[in-house]
Amino acid sequence: MSTPRKSSPTGRWWAPWANRSRGLPDDLDAPGVSPSALLLNGIRDYHGSTVPLVQPIMTELAFEQKPQHLFITCVDSRVVPNIITSSGPGDLFINRNVGNLIPRYGSRTPDDSVAATVEYATNVLGIRTITVCGHSNCGAMAALLAGGTEVEHLTALTRWMRHAHHSLARFLDNGPDDRPPMTRLCQINVQQQLDNLLTYPWLREMVDGGDVELVGLYLDLESAQVSVLDRETQRFSAVESAPPGTAETAAAP
Repeated sequence: MSTPRKSSPTGRWWAPWANRSRGLPDDLDAPGVSPSALLLNGIRDYHGSTVPLVQPIMTELAFEQKPQHLFITCVDSRVVPNIITSSGPGDLFINRNVGNLIPRYGSRTPDDSVAATVEYATNVLGIRTITVCGHSNCGAMAALLAGGTEVEHLTALTRWMRHAHHSLARFLDNGPDDRPPMTRLCQINVQQQLDNLLTYPWLREMVDGGDVELVGLYLDLESAQVSVLDRETQRFSAVESAPPGTAETAAAP
């Protein structure tokens, strides 16, 4: 007999998935249980508990979105932009891809998906802040460190990972420091992708003119803490708690 799985409402307070076994067979691994059963059960809970809370704002946003930030991050399931930024529907215009990469302007491996997102965000939606958020223990960066051998049989992924070669070159050129190699590469990758954005002449002009701000973030999965890049020192610092009565945060010195 298998041991029943225990739900942990306090461990997953943000979503109905906290009680993932509710309405499902006791043994979620039992034969015949559809892989979609958990997903659909979560949707039922969403309809019952969350829709009444979010429907007013969704009705307001239904025919026009007004996001404040373009947020570019990894597809990693552990990175949840709206949780780490305490944001909700309509706040973030999000682009997710393997390794939070931004193909350089004129790249020999063409890919317009990220550039199209940036163009739409800045020229249509009027967004003036672009954030690149990396994270620890990134599988894409691990593959990069391993020379791509882990994914060489995956042709589309291998082509995509070519857009990370400048990050690896920067990692090798800079040499070791006090950070573990994996942490260093993941953080360097954020710096490199911000630089990649600046290879687009029209965007560089907007940044230089003060019309667009670039922000680098790094999420440490184990501690769940977010740090911000100081672009002058090229170092990541903890985001301090805001003083009582204010809504602003500042990077630690």
